[in-house]
Amino acid sequence: MKKKENLWQLLKRLDEEAGEFNITLSEANRYFDSTEKKTKKLLKQHEKDLHKTIGKVKSALKNFIKKKAAKK
Repeated sequence: MKKKENLWQLLKRLDEEAGEFNITLSEANRYFDSTEKKTKKLLKQHEKDLHKTIGKVKSALKNFIKKKAAKK
């Protein structure tokens, strides 16, 4: 069983635990910020690729419609 802590010991332990928590929180925030930047970059690249693909599909569809109309 733990020995009883007096108020000053309890406050000191609470301060140490709060410090450890803040360090952990800071590291987590740094990790999430880094991940956010990489994710945004990846999403922008996918968006560009998607717009290129949509442009190619539109172009191919126009050509298909022109050829179909020419056959009639």
